[in-house]
Amino acid sequence: MELYIVVTTLPPNPKVPPRILPPGPPEPPIVGQAVAYHWNPIPLMREAARYGDLVTMSVKPWLVYLVNHPELIQEVLVTNHQRVGRWRNVEAMKYLMGDGLVTSDDPIHLRQRRLMQPVFRQQLIESYAQIMIAYAEERSRSWEDGSRVNMEREMRDLTLNIVAKTLFGIDLSDEVRRIGAALELSNAYMSTRFNQYERMRALYHRLPLPLTVRFKHHLGYLNRVVEELISQRKSTVDERFDLLAALLEIRDDETVSPNIEPMTEQQVRDEIVTMLAVGHETVTVALTWTWYLLCTHPRVQTQLQAELDAVLAGRSPTLDDLPNLEFTEKVFREAMRLYPPIWRMGRVAIEPLELAGYEIPVGAMICLPTMIIHRDPRFFDNAAEFLPERWTPEFRDGLHRFAYFPFGGGPRLCIGEGFAWMEAKLILATLAQRWMVQPDPQHQISYLPLISLRPKNGMPMFLSQR
Repeated sequence: MELYIVVTTLPPNPKVPPRILPPGPPEPPIVGQAVAYHWNPIPLMREAARYGDLVTMSVKPWLVYLVNHPELIQEVLVTNHQRVGRWRNVEAMKYLMGDGLVTSDDPIHLRQRRLMQPVFRQQLIESYAQIMIAYAEERSRSWEDGSRVNMEREMRDLTLNIVAKTLFGIDLSDEVRRIGAALELSNAYMSTRFNQYERMRALYHRLPLPLTVRFKHHLGYLNRVVEELISQRKSTVDERFDLLAALLEIRDDETVSPNIEPMTEQQVRDEIVTMLAVGHETVTVALTWTWYLLCTHPRVQTQLQAELDAVLAGRSPTLDDLPNLEFTEKVFREAMRLYPPIWRMGRVAIEPLELAGYEIPVGAMICLPTMIIHRDPRFFDNAAEFLPERWTPEFRDGLHRFAYFPFGGGPRLCIGEGFAWMEAKLILATLAQRWMVQPDPQHQISYLPLISLRPKNGMPMFLSQR
């Protein structure tokens, strides 16, 4: 705590005269908004957003610009994307992911994205549909009428199995709980390091603190899983084309392209861990909040099941059914509006740029508050309400591209966006046509804004078979 106080009382970095800063909330003496941002960032950002489309916050030791309008967000992510880099805080995620796709800077990020893009072509993604449905059906068979389940854990196990099978060709059923626990602990560890000053973060990572020791233990386990995964694939004749095959081909074949160097073993490891972690996290969190909204809005749950009954008539969904499951998609889309898994995004200015008439200096942090924008009444009528029916084609056509951006945008748009949409809709259709969910009245639901928007203390609910 003493180190934290020392760091947060430093002047904001970079130093900018107050007279040329955008407006912002009053700055508490000594520590600015750092403590509030560390402990409860979403209410702070919601309050700060009242000061305008571009707002200054002193989250010491950083100067933070809160961008609170879709047009300005587009300027950051698209128009000026070459003038901004990934957020400094992402360094904390390197403890798990190394220089994977999420954490790397250009030119490494651009190179890795180009190499991996073929695995996420729409045609190949569609070939994963039957695997997704099969795992969802297996999960459905494991549920019991009247049972109480932690839906967050149920969705985590399910999506982790799907990612492992589709992208790496392995069945993790026997290890899924342990791998999920390791990734969950890693998420918690990275979240504690996310808002720390760089030197403090490095110091804490070296000290034998209980959480650090546990993280390093789980990290060793995950590294062994990846090593075994690579070893198994190399020792068998397997002609399938998936992410693992693509990574190993680039690793072992120096003739893949005259302009592309082979990947190192460490780079292959970083990308596998990145896709295991990120590839299941977004859909896990989004589906968890979708189930929460369904069990607290019986009308919507009934309407969803009526569509599933009409389209599927009791059979399992297929890829061809998705265009007809319009309300199913609206439910998931609206859930991600209210509870976007990535509740904020960030960039750092690596060159000066101008936003809303203000010059953003090199080194300034730029915060894009996804959750605040998604609930802004300027862009969404009855913004606090769960209204899937709002997502008509006309509404979507009239909505600014960056008034709704759960998967980001610009050159760093989530590479697995199409994968996530298809997976979520197939899981929701498979399970919701056979099961109803009711809330646990003994459990109060609240969110926990870590790296992703987790439910605090899980998501218990009761299952009723239809």
